[in-house]
Amino acid sequence: MNEELKFPVVAHHRIIVNAEGRDDAQTKALFEGFDLVAPVTEANTSSGGKYVSYSLSVRFKDRAEMAKFDEQLKRVPGLKMVL
Repeated sequence: MNEELKFPVVAHHRIIVNAEGRDDAQTKALFEGFDLVAPVTEANTSSGGKYVSYSLSVRFKDRAEMAKFDEQLKRVPGLKMVL
């Protein structure tokens, strides 16, 4: 399946970070310039308390905006994984 994305497009993300040393305010601030359909919210904490996940949904107007979002993801403190 090789479908081309049709913009605008909404993408849903789950960001998993180390619980220790995380900075909720900084994480939320990184995405302030984007069209958030669903705000950055803390979703779950792992059973051992080592990781925390955040959920957010973003409307992208084009591929350039998606690339900018990807760059911001890399700046999330303690980032482990993005789903």
